[in-house]
Amino acid sequence: MSARTLAAAVGADASALYRYFGSVDDVLRAVADRMIGIALDSWSPSEHWIDSLAGLARALYRVYVNEFPQTSFAVATRTTGMDNEIRVVELTIGLLREGGFDDATAAHRFRSLGDFLLGQAMLEAAFLSLSPDIRSSDNAAWQELGDRVLQAEAPHAAAAAPHLQALMLRSSFESSLQLMLRGLDASPRSAS
Repeated sequence: MSARTLAAAVGADASALYRYFGSVDDVLRAVADRMIGIALDSWSPSEHWIDSLAGLARALYRVYVNEFPQTSFAVATRTTGMDNEIRVVELTIGLLREGGFDDATAAHRFRSLGDFLLGQAMLEAAFLSLSPDIRSSDNAAWQELGDRVLQAEAPHAAAAAPHLQALMLRSSFESSLQLMLRGLDASPRSAS
């Protein structure tokens, strides 16, 4: 993305961006950090560490997917190194340590949680960025799955088709988050 394109998108002159930022990349990192800050400002901890992690994941997902889907796709893979990112690392590692994970294991679990969350958000944001016609076509393909799949050729897909028709039309974030958190809670607390 060029400075001119970015400036036009925010209704500014490209020279104004360079007055405050050294590069377009600096702008993207600042935007990513601000998005994290918005999520953190909307989040409140719960009594139990795993519920707090779930709430934090939902807050971040909501900002990335519901509030800024176009932007999240551009910034989700970026490391900002800025204040809000440090805050979310501190909070997440702290919650994992509260859950009994040692430092090394907490770091590994943090990485897995982050990759899961950002991957889900990017997938959802990418789908939402498609034109309504393309999204409708994709959804229709799932709705027609049962009619197109022959039991003799694909017995597993045919058996699952009625369930997939409904499941594939909505986000899997919440069910995937629950699966991730149950696995996290059942996992060993130390690397040794």
